[in-house]
Amino acid sequence: MPSVMPGTVPGAMPGTVPNGPFAPDRMNATAYAPTESKRRKPAGPIVVLSILGLTFLSFAGLMGLIWVNDMGIIGIMRLGTIWIAAVCIVMGLVVIILGFRGRRTGGLIPLGLVAGGCALCMTIVSGTYGVYYRDLGASGINTVVSLSQSVSARNSDGMNDVQKDGIFVADASDATFETLQQGVAFSGENYNTDQAIIDWSDWDKTHGPHTVKMLDGKTSISNCPVGTITIAATQAQVHIVLPDSCTYAFGTADSYYSTSSDVGGKYEMVYNNYMGPSFGFFEAESATNPMNGPDYEWLDKESAMPDNGPELKINIPYAVEARVNVVYASDWGGSTFQPLADIYDGNSTSKNTTGQSE
Repeated sequence: MPSVMPGTVPGAMPGTVPNGPFAPDRMNATAYAPTESKRRKPAGPIVVLSILGLTFLSFAGLMGLIWVNDMGIIGIMRLGTIWIAAVCIVMGLVVIILGFRGRRTGGLIPLGLVAGGCALCMTIVSGTYGVYYRDLGASGINTVVSLSQSVSARNSDGMNDVQKDGIFVADASDATFETLQQGVAFSGENYNTDQAIIDWSDWDKTHGPHTVKMLDGKTSISNCPVGTITIAATQAQVHIVLPDSCTYAFGTADSYYSTSSDVGGKYEMVYNNYMGPSFGFFEAESATNPMNGPDYEWLDKESAMPDNGPELKINIPYAVEARVNVVYASDWGGSTFQPLADIYDGNSTSKNTTGQSE
């Protein structure tokens, strides 16, 4: 039986190379032939630039709408969430259309990543607002006062108060102080016009003096309110009018407190006296009161500061598009309790106690 030499094809004579489709050269050429891939076309610069231009135009329209309507942080947050959602929807539809037409997204990928990042940020902001304001922040509030322009009321919230044309004023009675100790939330509709005024300018006329031990170890006579009150606010301004030189701070007696003249603002969301997640847009508003002069000696002198800290602590669970500020009686030029109460009682045949709880 003839032997087969290495490197030869069986059945072929030594020294000959078979022809046909099974020839070695043709087999190797077929096995290693390059395959052609048809690359899909990208979206193209026209599509990408059109999407980018529409995004910029819509953002300019958004900022113009905010400016014209003088919106606070709540309006900015709502419109911003709607805007970024619309941008993401439009970009998603464009990607789907490009896929049906057999094109790649191309330059839309960076724009999609930016839009997705913005959407994530707005989701975090909206979620924080919902959780802290609706759930956690309101948990310690017993009374909610609506500052709507349509509400006209007298002594309807457990306090000795009067409300007319979007302005709420409460006096220095024990009923007012005890209600504020339990927690009151003021809910307005317009930051610029809706106000709540806690008029304690005549505190010494309704409450007797008490003895206070100072940081220097000496004692002093005080005619100021003592204790912790809880005030929350939404789309409103809350003014607390105190007798001159009374000591106060924002916070609680058994936790951190700060000696500032106000908390919050039109473009801010404040939770737990700035101890919770708080943020704002645009430049912060200037302080209502610079806290200097002879009435503020208690900030620097141990002989004027009580040894347990400021006598009045103001706890702010939340202030959303709202400001809570303290003003001394000599610096206050707004409404006070008695004149507004006289106007209400003189112009009303009956005391309308419209319910204000939400």
